[in-house]
Amino acid sequence: MVLALAATSVVPAGAASAAVAPAASQQCKNMQVPVSLSQDSPKDQNIVGQLCYPNGQNAIPGAIQVLVSGATYGSWYWDPPYQPSRYSYVQAANAAGFATFNFDRIGIGQSSHPLSTSVTLQSNAYVIHQLIQGLRAGTIDGNQYNSVVLVGHSLGSLITWTEAGTYHDVNGVVVSGILHAFYLPGMVNFISTLYPAALDPKFLGKIIDPGYLTMRPGTRESVFYYPPDTDPQIVQLDEQAKQTATITEAQGAYLDELPGTLRPVTGVLCTIVPGICDGPTSWLAYGITRQINVPVLDVVGQYDSLFCGGPNAANQCQNVSQLQTQESAYYTGVPQGCFKLATLPMAGHDLDLELNAQDWFSMANNWSRTVVQTGGC
Repeated sequence: MVLALAATSVVPAGAASAAVAPAASQQCKNMQVPVSLSQDSPKDQNIVGQLCYPNGQNAIPGAIQVLVSGATYGSWYWDPPYQPSRYSYVQAANAAGFATFNFDRIGIGQSSHPLSTSVTLQSNAYVIHQLIQGLRAGTIDGNQYNSVVLVGHSLGSLITWTEAGTYHDVNGVVVSGILHAFYLPGMVNFISTLYPAALDPKFLGKIIDPGYLTMRPGTRESVFYYPPDTDPQIVQLDEQAKQTATITEAQGAYLDELPGTLRPVTGVLCTIVPGICDGPTSWLAYGITRQINVPVLDVVGQYDSLFCGGPNAANQCQNVSQLQTQESAYYTGVPQGCFKLATLPMAGHDLDLELNAQDWFSMANNWSRTVVQTGGC
C-alpha cells in the first residue's frame, strides 16, 4: 500500500541544504538549493523543491529519481494533492524504493525567476546538472546518491535529453510525452493557446516580463488530456495550478524537434552519403539524443495530441513496434537494446494525470529499478 506523505521539515532559505536523513516519521523535506545559470555566472538563483524518501523495506540504497516537469507545469505535476494514491508519481516512486527530488524548474513557481531570455533548455540542463552533482556529493540532504535516474515530461523531457547528452552524470533516462516528430495539428493547437503570462488573471501583477508565456484559461483539457480517460476534477485543478514557460525554451524545443522534422530528407542522405550524418552535422540527423550513452525509456500516451493524434487512422502511435524502430534511430550512443519505447493505452499527453496513471508509474519504476540494480537494461 502507498502511504501518505508525512510532515516536512523546512531547510532555511538561501542555504545549500545539508540536512541529515529524515527520522522515520519524516518522509519528505523541503529544499532550497542555490544554483547558477551557466558555468561563468554566480550562484544567485534558487531552486525550491521537495526530497522524499522510500517507504518500506524495498528501498534501493543510494538511488534517486530527479523529476523534471514540462511547459506550464511545476512540481505539482509529479505530486498533485488530489487523490495522490492515483496521481502522485512521487508516492509511486517512493513505494518502488526510490528517493525522489521534485522541484520547480528555474523560472517556475517558488524557484527564482530570472529574465526570460536566460531561461533556456541549456540553462535548465545546467541547473539540473548542479542538482545532480549535489545529490551525488551529499551536499543537498546529507545523503550521497550513487544511482540517479532523470525523469522528464514533455518540455522536461527535452531538458532531460539535453542534460543527459551534455553532462553524462546519470545512470538512466526516462522521458514521457515526447517523440522526435510531433503531430502537426496538435502542436498548432497547443501553440495557439499560448500568450504572455503578464496578461493572465493568475499572474497579473506578478509577472511583467513579456517573454514568460502561459496557456489561455480553459485550454488545457484539449491539449493535454484524452477526455474519456480523464477526471474533470483533475483538469480543473490543473487549470488552477498552471505555470509558465519562456519563449527561449520554446525556441530550444523547436531545435530539439528539428531532426525529426528533417528525417525524411536526412534519412535518405545518411544512406547515400553516410559522412553527412557524422561529425559536426550529425545533430541535424540525430539531435542531442545521439550523445546519450545510458539506457532510455520513452513512454507516450496512445492519444497524445502533440505527438500521436486522436483515435483515428492518422494516429502516429498505432504501431508501437514501428515507432520503436523510428525513435531508436536517434539514440545512436545508447547501448544496443537499451532504448525502449512504450505507449500508455487510452491516455493523452499528461500521463501522470490520466485515470490509468498507475500503469505508467509501474512501467517507469520497474524499468528504473532494473537499470540501477543491474547496471543494464
